[in-house]
Amino acid sequence: MSNKKVTAKLTFKFWLYFVTFAISIFVILWFMQVIFFQSYYSTMKKTEVVNIVSKLSLQYGENSQEFFDSVDKMAYKNSSSILIFDEFGNVTYNTFYKNEQTQITPTRQNLIDVNELIKKILDSNSKKYSKTITHSKLKAQIFVYCVNIPQTQLYLAMITPIDPIDATTNVLQSQLEMVTILSVIISSIISIFLSKKLSNPIVKMNETAKELAKGNYNIEFKKSGYYEMDNLAETLNYATSELAKTDKIRKELIANVSHDLKTPLTMIKAYAEMIRDLSGENKEKRQEHLNVIIEETDRLTRLVNDMLDLSRIESGNIKLKKEVFDLKETLNDIVKPLNVENPNLIEIDCPDDNISVFADKVKIEQVCYNLLTNAINHSNMKEDGKIIVRVNCNSKKVKVHIIDNGVGIPKEELGHIFERYYKVDKTYKRSSNGTGLGLSIVKNILETHGVDFGVESQVGKGSDFWFELEKPQKK
Repeated sequence: MSNKKVTAKLTFKFWLYFVTFAISIFVILWFMQVIFFQSYYSTMKKTEVVNIVSKLSLQYGENSQEFFDSVDKMAYKNSSSILIFDEFGNVTYNTFYKNEQTQITPTRQNLIDVNELIKKILDSNSKKYSKTITHSKLKAQIFVYCVNIPQTQLYLAMITPIDPIDATTNVLQSQLEMVTILSVIISSIISIFLSKKLSNPIVKMNETAKELAKGNYNIEFKKSGYYEMDNLAETLNYATSELAKTDKIRKELIANVSHDLKTPLTMIKAYAEMIRDLSGENKEKRQEHLNVIIEETDRLTRLVNDMLDLSRIESGNIKLKKEVFDLKETLNDIVKPLNVENPNLIEIDCPDDNISVFADKVKIEQVCYNLLTNAINHSNMKEDGKIIVRVNCNSKKVKVHIIDNGVGIPKEELGHIFERYYKVDKTYKRSSNGTGLGLSIVKNILETHGVDFGVESQVGKGSDFWFELEKPQKK
């Protein structure tokens, strides 16, 4: 899919979402306007009338002039009529006659029967009465609310229409139409703006990802200022750096393995030809050449075996056979043949005679052997090379240190030392003993055991490779 199609799709979807949201809101508003506006307005109007009448009835007698001014004001503001009458039905005050000239109120005095109101109030325990009347000519609802003025024989009634005024309703509907149209337009503009704002970083990431797919690791996913997309950019940048490292290791692995395979094969072929052509009759020469062939064949065998071991461990096809065994005895068995040429090369520093651990014995032997041969390869570069195997114990774990006083490892290289064929010295040198996979096998075996391991080193002073093992649990 092209970038234009991606952008168009996002733009359309954002536009659709925003417009749908805006239309949904206004559908609800229109629904409220058409279905519930009448009942909502009527309820509010009735509540307002009740509050006004209750308030005016309490003000009666405090200040005559202010009271009647308040009555007139309330009647005018609410397009209503307010009556005050006595227990015999005689109207003592009526705003109807004052309002009639201005035609503010649509009501007529003959809509109500004062005597009926008095009778209803007297029958009521609350001294209040209300009713809704349908005006036949105006086809309007009229609300009447009447109360007994406290501590008097007078009554106050308010008569008001509870239907929305047509002009007000028309204005509201007209405004709602305009707001609806404007909201849809504004939603469209905002949706297009936001879609471009959000889609541009995605399009750029898509273009960068295509470069990554082509094998170009010299790229960077740019941040856009959005939290989630910035996190994605950081993750992709990290993935890119890891892919670059993996690709570099892969290339080095192919080059190194090819070199390690090619060299012994070349020597095997060359010495086989020498036996055939030159030393066939010379027993000593023939034996020397055959020994070279055997050594190179052994080297190839070790390399293939290490690669197979590493492949099995990394693929998860290997199953650990954990058992309880004596670690010190195992270390002595491994060190003894390695100390044949130099009895003082490897020293075991172990506080106890018997140290039981719970692990796969064969795999731990392989770990110890690989770490020791790695230490030997580096310690032999110095005349005073010496290796110490130190074992520390606590109640739950055993910690094994393989310490050499070799060349050491730079701090920036420590995080990569367990990678396949990784070398601190980038100039490839053919090892006389190792295959370049020993530390990677150590890492995978210890990870399979689920134990901690690591390395500490100083350039020129040596390295300390360590790992932990679990003690058997006491029943």
